[in-house]
Amino acid sequence: MKSNLISLIILSVLMGTTSLAAAIKLDFKTVDIITYRCYQEKKWDSVIMIGKQALRQDIDYYYLRVRMGISYYEKTQYFPATVHLKKARQFNSEDPIIANYLYYAYLYSGRVEEAGLIGLTTTPSSPTTTHSPSLKAGAEIHIEGGYTLSSDKSPTNLSTLMENDSIYGEQDLYGNSFYSNLGLKLRVSKRIGLILAYNYLRFDKTKYIQYARSEHQLISITDISGGKLYNYANPDPWVVYDTSFKYKTTQHEIHIGASLVAGAGFTISPAFHLVHVASTVINTSYRFDSVDYPWYYTSFDSTLYTYPYSRLNYSFQQNDTSFNNYVAALQVTKSIGIFKAGISVSWSNLNGKTQKQVGLSLTYFPLGNLNLYGTTSATGFFQRKDKRLLISQVVGAKFTPWMWGEANFYYGDFTNANIFNGSIVYNNSDIIDYRGGATLTFLVGKHLQLSLIYQYFRKESQQIYYIKTQDPDTKTIKEIQQTKNNPYNTNTIIGGITWKF
Repeated sequence: MKSNLISLIILSVLMGTTSLAAAIKLDFKTVDIITYRCYQEKKWDSVIMIGKQALRQDIDYYYLRVRMGISYYEKTQYFPATVHLKKARQFNSEDPIIANYLYYAYLYSGRVEEAGLIGLTTTPSSPTTTHSPSLKAGAEIHIEGGYTLSSDKSPTNLSTLMENDSIYGEQDLYGNSFYSNLGLKLRVSKRIGLILAYNYLRFDKTKYIQYARSEHQLISITDISGGKLYNYANPDPWVVYDTSFKYKTTQHEIHIGASLVAGAGFTISPAFHLVHVASTVINTSYRFDSVDYPWYYTSFDSTLYTYPYSRLNYSFQQNDTSFNNYVAALQVTKSIGIFKAGISVSWSNLNGKTQKQVGLSLTYFPLGNLNLYGTTSATGFFQRKDKRLLISQVVGAKFTPWMWGEANFYYGDFTNANIFNGSIVYNNSDIIDYRGGATLTFLVGKHLQLSLIYQYFRKESQQIYYIKTQDPDTKTIKEIQQTKNNPYNTNTIIGGITWKF
């Protein structure tokens, strides 16, 4: 009777009638016979289906995990393969063939550090006979550089920089910029990896200033008896002046990061990022000077009589300055099947303010391998009373055996924030509304990798102007500072080369 039941299950599995097999109560012997036969016949889907049903019925043993792990591996679903192969090694850690399968499953899942913990022994039945690795657990060096075109390099509102009824206005604009990076990844030990990177950025900036003042304007000189009379416009005309100062801001950055494989799928990654900024500060000051204007001239004693007039004068000072900023970050990730969950925190001191970030991320691989993936992240940003929610979405896919593509979108004001565990810092003064981009990666042989990156930013630059107001009670004239944000965009192209040792 039992043999008939086993035959019925095998027949339903082989014919693809999985509902019947799933409805039958399984036992150890039945599971072992069916999964062994399907495994021998390379019916990987059947092995996986019966294996899942067995696990739900608390049937779990070494060969079941081996067959399920190899079945997933042969279907190139490396993430679930690692789950079952790792469990098989817990039953029997001496099998070198299973160790090899797990090594490559980790490797193809991008979990290079965990692959390095296992090591590799070559046997005739090793998966290396049918699969060659696309990654190596070793060092790599990366070089990239790019250029940014900004629509903010000249103001579109210069005619109204002061706004209506204003006396002064200014804008500090980010123009085009240059970026370069040199990075190095090293394996310090089987459990510890080290990341070293140097960034250089150069921004072309221009500060535009517009101011106005009333000026005494001579319109005529009238001959009178015994002399001359000087006539001036009444009221004094309002005269507007424009000026601008071009300068550069340079930024040198050093990033040091580490990754520690802690076991059980956990990875702990501390990082520190140092930013050195050198720039020019343009300060504006004003004062009222007393100027003597001619009033009338007497010919009998050749005397020119004058009267004092108070005139507003502006002056501008350019001073070179430099300062250091830093970011300290920590990220902990946990691999769970086709998912990788992460939590990150950071502390930073950027532009004279302190910031804190707390973020959650979830990376998922729906095909069980790296051919398709996505990462969804949400970060809380805290800077004094400024609280923001920053959201990002990344989607990547393998287009051909030699080309990968990735698209990303970041929503929220990332000003003074950081991403990628502190490796990228947005410390410029302009507001970031959102950014999006795309990356193409080209595999050229076993060691060389090329990348092409496009980034689009929607930003806002701040316009400052002052208006005069009169207190209705005291009649005192006050100058009140006002601000206004003006949107602009930037487009960046970056090219990179990676060499894997």
